Amino acid sequence: MKCADVDREIPELMGAGKAILEYVVFCHQEDSNWPLSDGAALKKKFDDIFAATRYTKALEVLKKHRQEQAVAAKEFRSDMAQLQIYKNQAEDV
Repeated sequence: MKCADVDREIPELMGAGKAILEYVVFCHQEDSNWPLSDGAALKKKFDDIFAATRYTKALEVLKKHRQEQAVAAKEFRSDMAQLQIYKNQAEDV
């Protein structure tokens, strides 16, 4: 096996994410104070551990989809109002 294959297989076999293994389980002693590091590096590590970037992207996609659906619903309501007017005119004739 290649090292790349081993790096991919170990997290799958242990049932933990790569970031958890890298920053928590197999953390070197000199890196053990990473929770006390500066804000940007700490945020990146927590985002890696909790997969926050995927969650954030999913929320953005949902928000965009909801806005698109709201616009479509508004158009359908206006079409329905126009069709209701046509129906009422047809019934009067």
